[in-house]
Amino acid sequence: MKCVLVYGFCLLFALAEGVEGVHFYAKSGETKCFYEHLSKGNLLIGDLDLYAEKNGLFEEDSEASISITVDESFDNDHRVLNQKNSHTGDFTFTALDTGEHRVCFTPSYNKKSSPLRIFIELEIGNVEALDSRRKQDMNSLKGRVTQLTQRLSSIRKEQDTIRGKEAEFRNRSESANSKIMSWSALQFLVLVGTCIFQLRYLKNFFVKQKVV
Repeated sequence: MKCVLVYGFCLLFALAEGVEGVHFYAKSGETKCFYEHLSKGNLLIGDLDLYAEKNGLFEEDSEASISITVDESFDNDHRVLNQKNSHTGDFTFTALDTGEHRVCFTPSYNKKSSPLRIFIELEIGNVEALDSRRKQDMNSLKGRVTQLTQRLSSIRKEQDTIRGKEAEFRNRSESANSKIMSWSALQFLVLVGTCIFQLRYLKNFFVKQKVV
């Protein structure tokens, strides 16, 4: 049983490596601090959500805000970040030196006595890894754009081919219609000439019969 519990805790810590999610309660103006050991080039990403108590329930309130400060505790508490956020949002910080950093949060609310609940999720990454990921995403986007451009070019070529075939078919149709009209006119003229010849022939025939 103990082995199973130990294995479960190990698996939980392995999945949560690099990500810390905590929440705490405070009042307006009260400061809560956390310590993080960051190496040079580490990227600290924080996601914040602040809720104020109203009628026994914690709800979001746009009038609430929270201040974030980061101090290098290894360098006489040198402050490297001082930022103020609304009741929800995030912040990022890149460590310039290796050492322990103190990350503090100070909520602010117009109702000083009202309890506040703050949810914080911290993630530690690497700037180079993030840049590499961004480059990969950019390359992927470029590849997709190239594929779309090639497809668009192929579609345009197909449209040009179809237009060429339609033009050729239209020219052939017009040529065939012209030939049909010419042949019909010729047949009409021949028919009219034949009729005139037959009428003259019959007229002369009846005239000769009367004379006889």
